Amino acid sequence: MITSTFNYYVSHIDDIDGWLDKTTAIISNALMQHQSAVGLSGPICEIGVHRGKYFIALACGLCPNEKAIAIDLFENRQKNIDHCGLGERGVFDRNVEHFLYPPSITVISANSTKLDVHDISRHGAIRFFSVDGGNTEATTASDLHLAEQSIATGGIVALDDILNQDGTGVISGYVRYRQEGGSLRAFALVPNKLLLTDEGSAASYKNFMRTKFACFAGRRDMEFIGDIVDLYVTLPSSNSGWLSWIKAKIHGKIRQSSYLDGAPGFRLT
Repeated sequence: MITSTFNYYVSHIDDIDGWLDKTTAIISNALMQHQSAVGLSGPICEIGVHRGKYFIALACGLCPNEKAIAIDLFENRQKNIDHCGLGERGVFDRNVEHFLYPPSITVISANSTKLDVHDISRHGAIRFFSVDGGNTEATTASDLHLAEQSIATGGIVALDDILNQDGTGVISGYVRYRQEGGSLRAFALVPNKLLLTDEGSAASYKNFMRTKFACFAGRRDMEFIGDIVDLYVTLPSSNSGWLSWIKAKIHGKIRQSSYLDGAPGFRLT
């Protein structure tokens, strides 16, 4: 993995159009480093890369010779059922080339619901799979089944927009996936994403995150559609002071004071 590349990327994250909280980028990258430390290797994959914002954050965590797989319709938007995607292949390629060197990228320009596990698994079992495609119930359920079938044991799936009120098909699709026998289990809610893994790995990831990300911790042991998850909260909105904020939080100079609609309030002590 290229830590310096990730640090550079996260400090320029707002240069790329899209929706990604720095907290989520930091946590995802650290989870990938943890995977490498315990011997889990393999590609990353994202359905719905848009212009590469989260895709690049994940790809920065890859080790040499590991691949990153991007699945998107890009400009072929007439095939996008809910018209939620605004991916542009040229912009995506430029962003990848700017932040990732050398880029080991496989791009699949296709409707994810038309793919099967062999389209993904031929590149190897996925260790981190981001589902950020269509926001309909059917598409979300289909993408989750594809992700479940494609990941390695101990692999992670990140489901985007899980609590987004403008994309209620996502949580409906997650419920449908579970009703259809989906075996992935949720272990954490990070800003705008639900993190899932196989049942045997959920407790291990939960323990790792509780130790590693105490500075981002919200509520623990929250009920979520049949699972128990921990909540991790967002960084302050100011881009200029987020590293200082992390250091202050780690050293105990900031404490959590209140919640409003799931968003944390902080004050200096």
